[in-house]
Amino acid sequence: MGSTGSGSFTDYSKKQPTSPEENNGGSSGIDKCGTAFSASLEEVSRCVYFKNNGSVPPIGTAVIISFNGKRLVVETNLGVEIGYLPTKFNYIKLCIEDNINYNGVISSSKTIPTPSASVDIVPI
Repeated sequence: MGSTGSGSFTDYSKKQPTSPEENNGGSSGIDKCGTAFSASLEEVSRCVYFKNNGSVPPIGTAVIISFNGKRLVVETNLGVEIGYLPTKFNYIKLCIEDNINYNGVISSSKTIPTPSASVDIVPI
């Protein structure tokens, strides 16, 4: 059977279960906001960094995560958009609203055959 949800930010709730009966599964007891992760970015060729430079940032480039009003975006420390996080990371918007910041580095990047980049991210 498939899962439900639209992939939108409204699928995620800040409400924490107060009793075992309220926990309808999916909770491992792990604080997702406090967990480091790696991700392949989406739509790299459509973002400002690639449009301005004709390339992707080199490995080791420092990055941060922000919310641009529509999507979670990985950007340089100067605020230049590099790519978007996949929707499975939408929970991070709630973490950012709770004053958790995320930074990291470009862990892989290539321009050919398709512009792409991956990041390693840690909460701070």
